Order: sequence, then C-alpha cells, then structure tokens
Amino acid sequence: MAPGTPSLNGKELLAAVLFISSVFVLGLKLMNPTPLVIWYTGEDYIIQTERIGDIYSATDVIVLIVASLFLCGSGLYLLLYEQIHPATVPLTQGAPPVPLQETQAFSPLEERKRRWENVLPTLKEDQQLIYQTILDADGMIPQSDIVEKTGLSKSNVSRSLDMLESMGFIEKRRRGMGNLILLK
Repeated sequence: MAPGTPSLNGKELLAAVLFISSVFVLGLKLMNPTPLVIWYTGEDYIIQTERIGDIYSATDVIVLIVASLFLCGSGLYLLLYEQIHPATVPLTQGAPPVPLQETQAFSPLEERKRRWENVLPTLKEDQQLIYQTILDADGMIPQSDIVEKTGLSKSNVSRSLDMLESMGFIEKRRRGMGNLILLK
C-alpha cells in the first residue's frame, strides 16, 4: 500500500462488509420479491393472500427490516468514524503525528507556528532565521524586509527562500520590483 493511503482497521472493515452485504440483500429482496400466485378463473383474478401486502412474505419483511438496520448502522458508523476516532496528521516526515482535533483548534498561522517546532531542527541556520522572520510577520513579508530584519545578504536570503519554497514551506509572489513571501 502506498504511503499516505488510508487503510481500514478491523471495525471499519466489518462495518464496510456489513454495509455492502446489506445493500446486496436489500437489492435482491426488493427487486425479486416472493412470487405471487395469481389465478385467472375466466371471469376474475384471484391473488393468494397469505403474503403481507400481497407481495412479500413475513420472512421477506423480517429480512428487509434486519438488512435495513444493518445498512443504517454500518453506514452511520462509516460516515461518523472520523468523529468517533479522530485521525492524526503527520506534520513533517519523521515527526510524531498530532491528533487532528488539536490542529483544528488553531488558526492557520498558529498551526504553522506549531509545525515550526518540528521543522526547525531540519533547517539550516539561515533558513531557520528567515522562516522565523516570516512567522513573526504573520506569514507575509516582502523579501526586501527579510534582508533588513535578518542582516543576511540578498544572495543568502534568495538562496534560502528558494530552498524553503522547494521544501513547500513558503510561496513567492511577484510584487512590482520585488517578491512577497507567504507561508504555505
């Protein structure tokens, strides 16, 4: 299985099997009810009345009710599984996953600041200083301001920004004669 591909655990797999089986049973029963016996006496039609509603037998009705209950129960479980069992989100490669509920309680900038703690050890000194400067500017800053605030040369800033962009941490947008740097 490819990395990042969701896999089913035992309960999800059981719910999925029950759901599919229930759909199959309901489909079979609804499309193929118990056959009716209709007699034509030459003047009138006679339909056997030992069936419920003249179509389904009592066994058919019980099977339909049980299959419907399984269908609803397993469908709701599959639908609400993420709320019952919160997923985890890996922040970076090698970093421990953080429960999804924890990341949802924060604004995007606060979430990036939390990720920064895990990303920090993987970056070089200049990259760390530049990324921290962008964070301190609330995630958006002109490239020229980074040069001023960090004291690094334009070429070092440009090279480090290129690396951060290739790593997927920032985005450069052209603004007039310079670039606007945004956190992703």
